[in-house]
Amino acid sequence: MTNKKKSRHRISVDSDRCRRFGICADEAASLFQLTPNGGLRYQRSVPADAVAVAKAAVRSCPTLAIALEERR
Repeated sequence: MTNKKKSRHRISVDSDRCRRFGICADEAASLFQLTPNGGLRYQRSVPADAVAVAKAAVRSCPTLAIALEERR
């Protein structure tokens, strides 16, 4: 379950680079899901307690399609 604390982190995915291998969904299932038709859904706002798995998803993406930004 995710923390209700306001998020300072945001995910973006470059759809031109993303090949939907699903590694991000394996690393951070609470943030990324592959759809039945082969698309990718993801949660843009990262809950405070999911930042570590979001970073793991970023590191694991073979096409470098995922970015994680911290807002102030």
